[in-house]
Amino acid sequence: MVLHDGLRRHRIHAGHSHVRSGSEVVHLRPYGRGCERLIGKKSYPRARITNERGETLMSATSRRTLIKAAVALTVCAGVSTSFTERAAAQATEIVYSTFLDPNNANDPRSAAQTKMIQAFESKHPDIKIRLLVDPTGQTVTRAVKSRSETPDVIRVVSFGLPEYAATGNLLALNDLVKKDGIPDDDWLLPLSTAQIDGKLYGLPQDFRIPILVYRKGALQEAGVTPPKTWEEVCAAGPKFKQPNINGFAVPLGATGGIGGAQSLAEFFLSTMLVGSDGRYFAPDGKIAFSKENFIRAGATIKDLFTKCKVTSLRSAQMGINEVHDGLRSGTIAMTNFGLYRFKTVQTQGAGDDLAWAPAPSYTPSDKQTVYSYSIALNKNSKKQDAAWTFMKFVISPEAQAIAAEGGEVVSRKSTYTAPYLQSEAAANQKRWAELVSQRGQAVSYSPILSTFHTILGEAFQRMVLKDETPENAYAEVVKRYDEALTKAQ
Repeated sequence: MVLHDGLRRHRIHAGHSHVRSGSEVVHLRPYGRGCERLIGKKSYPRARITNERGETLMSATSRRTLIKAAVALTVCAGVSTSFTERAAAQATEIVYSTFLDPNNANDPRSAAQTKMIQAFESKHPDIKIRLLVDPTGQTVTRAVKSRSETPDVIRVVSFGLPEYAATGNLLALNDLVKKDGIPDDDWLLPLSTAQIDGKLYGLPQDFRIPILVYRKGALQEAGVTPPKTWEEVCAAGPKFKQPNINGFAVPLGATGGIGGAQSLAEFFLSTMLVGSDGRYFAPDGKIAFSKENFIRAGATIKDLFTKCKVTSLRSAQMGINEVHDGLRSGTIAMTNFGLYRFKTVQTQGAGDDLAWAPAPSYTPSDKQTVYSYSIALNKNSKKQDAAWTFMKFVISPEAQAIAAEGGEVVSRKSTYTAPYLQSEAAANQKRWAELVSQRGQAVSYSPILSTFHTILGEAFQRMVLKDETPENAYAEVVKRYDEALTKAQ
């Protein structure tokens, strides 16, 4: 560094004619006011530099003063550089993939997510979280399959976990959970039920169970009480005489979700096919539900369209989004739907006319299939320790209480003593949590689930629209699915 008469309060000008070529501008302000006090508050004696004819070449401070200033600058810059480098070295950035966009002001879950991350960074200033917003999950799926080092932490729906786990690029969490003493029983469903073939690849953040969502006015006008069984749903058919009202929507279409007829599978068949034995798919991905359960479910749904006349044929082309719009506008009287959309449908137009009850089943006490959004750890991450620290916080009662403010049915039992969850605003969340604990069951899913949903939806559409038998639908689903699974493997 060259000191010269270009010295100013906050910088030394490198462009001065007496500064050696290649010198740099030195900015002091970023290093704090302390350095400014060392050199900027004092008036230094100045000397004239002249040539042999006595002409002034430049004015300069004394050599002793310049040396003192140089020492002060060097010390301040050195301390500041050391501090900056140390802070940069200590801070670890974790990439967290999520479907929740922090810029979405209409989703309270996004605000809760932001608040949770702020709480974590306050507790762990050496770890910073960068979000990768991926609503469809396609970016993360490609990253996992290609063995990318990021994202470090992945938020993934539990029925998508088998596909990710099959790549071999998720870290099994069993040893970490045991090491840190995370209990198995402080969850709405035991943590062990989230395992895939004995290995735990994800920690549940919330739980979701199908519920019957209905418009109170439409049911009152028809003289219908919320049905508890499929038999009661069928009996309600003739009572709906209102024009353009779909008494009980059964969506067979493929819009919305991760692909295929997700709404049909998620809200209906993942429970109806499984039955009381809890068998949906085997660990190797093969179909585990029985032929008898499939034929019974097929006959039940076909009857709702035909014999019972409670379900409009328009439902055959509907998916999640169309059902959402029908409940919001009142053209659908009732259906099985996602509890996570209940509040949104209310605020978008249904208001206090929207209500819910436990989803109908073959008997009033049948189990209902539950799934969750979980967080998983990328096996190829270079920052696994920091990533695990973040994951532990996310499923802690403290962070879960924040997530609950966004409307989630959070997964940890101990969280439900939090002040918000004791308030009237959280009444539905508490009742849904009780429903999950009492009637929920976890099942194993296919590693090619979206393909299965596509095959399922097309077979059921043919069964209803072209009057195929449930037996033919079963044969079609089994044949096409086995072929797809073999090709995928």
